Amino acid sequence: MAETLLWVLPLVPTVTALLTLTTRRRRVLSALDVGGSAVLAALTFALAREVSAGGPLSLGVLRVDDLALVFLLLLVVLTLAVSIYTVGWLKQAVAVGNMKAKSLRSYFALVHAFVATMVVTILADNLGVLWIAMEGTTITSAVLIGYHGHRHGLEAAWKYIIVTTIGISFGLFGTVLIYAAAADVMGGAGAMSWSAIMQVAPTLDPGIVRIGFIFVLIGYGTKAGLAPMHLWLPDAHSQAPTPVSALLSGVLIKCALLAIIRFQTIAAAACGPAFPEKVLLVFGLISVVVATPFILAQRDIKRLLGYHSVEHVGIVALGLSFGGAVGTYGALLHVVNHGITKALAFFAAGTAIARYGSRDMRAIRGLFAVAPIGATLLMLAALSLAGVPPFSIFVSELMVLRAGIGHGHWMAIAIFLAMVVVIFAGLLHHAGAMVFGEPRGAGRRAEAWSPLLAMMLLAAIMVLLGLTIPGSVDGVLRRATEIVVG
Repeated sequence: MAETLLWVLPLVPTVTALLTLTTRRRRVLSALDVGGSAVLAALTFALAREVSAGGPLSLGVLRVDDLALVFLLLLVVLTLAVSIYTVGWLKQAVAVGNMKAKSLRSYFALVHAFVATMVVTILADNLGVLWIAMEGTTITSAVLIGYHGHRHGLEAAWKYIIVTTIGISFGLFGTVLIYAAAADVMGGAGAMSWSAIMQVAPTLDPGIVRIGFIFVLIGYGTKAGLAPMHLWLPDAHSQAPTPVSALLSGVLIKCALLAIIRFQTIAAAACGPAFPEKVLLVFGLISVVVATPFILAQRDIKRLLGYHSVEHVGIVALGLSFGGAVGTYGALLHVVNHGITKALAFFAAGTAIARYGSRDMRAIRGLFAVAPIGATLLMLAALSLAGVPPFSIFVSELMVLRAGIGHGHWMAIAIFLAMVVVIFAGLLHHAGAMVFGEPRGAGRRAEAWSPLLAMMLLAAIMVLLGLTIPGSVDGVLRRATEIVVG
């Protein structure tokens, strides 16, 4: 039965994690890593076909609908790309001493445990399980953030734990309030099930739901990197190993956005859509505005990409706040586009860091002369992140812009456009300086095949989604939009 896949999916990365603990050989570990990610991707695409043909599937506390599919498909594509990238990246990291050969199995086990917790987060229908799984992502990813063991990495990991744990406690309180409102209507049984709550959401006490949604937005917004709760994000993204940075920015913060969207639908049904949209508008604008000066001032390439994630999470929040089919579709498409592009950007940044031995963008010059393919892919990722057509992010940003104009949010649109123009100039300045010019202290050598393969895979998806949205992808996004809009 197709429903059994709901339990199989989180088991695949769990089993992969356990298998990686049985060997110390790097080649075997890489094979298990890629193989486990490929199996997870294959099963997810099989599940997607079942959902597209027959509708949502449920089994116990887990449930998959088209909204979950958007995030689940992004997760498995990026997990597979990360596994492919890691093959060559790890060889270089071990050679220069950034990763210790004797600790590789624990690294792979943690990565797949991290993936397993994100799978459960996406599939959770029970709001309590959703919160527990989100806490699980904190535990596994915190160890990975500080994996290198140096002072800055450990500080970033502790900062991440403290900030997100405080934040997620707000999310727990908000969840309890929503549960209390639902239990008054439907009794205790089923009052934690999102799908069951949605059946009675219009009858919930709007006052309790409003307060609960604000707490949830602060809680899960902290994990998503919404400003001003974003304090952990730049440090964590910059200190984590490059493949982990790609998962943090590409998938983890998107899992938190999914949780926010689930609660937004409850609040919209109970209080009317205007209330959650206004709250999301405020946090979206704050995120875009706060990220802008830090993007311009950064010297660390991975911190730059971290602050860029704050901006793009804000854009997703703006799309959701503008509402309607266009705004919601644009927000969901932006989740996908940003995830793909940001993973590509981190991969390309990792290539540059490996060449120059530094994250300081002032030390990275003339990348095209020493790694032409990697430099080209870095420039393509930068162009997409800057919102340049015909790349994918331009399309979703344009849809968000259209929704804002259509609903008369002129002030928000003016602020949004002003920040985007400034970030556009700053990002292209940084990228151009790194890619062109005379190389500094880096010689040309062959580029590893596996990182290039992973980057070219993501670049192809990025360009494709900028030129056209395939019918199958469009169908999932449209049905997901209907779930949110109602």
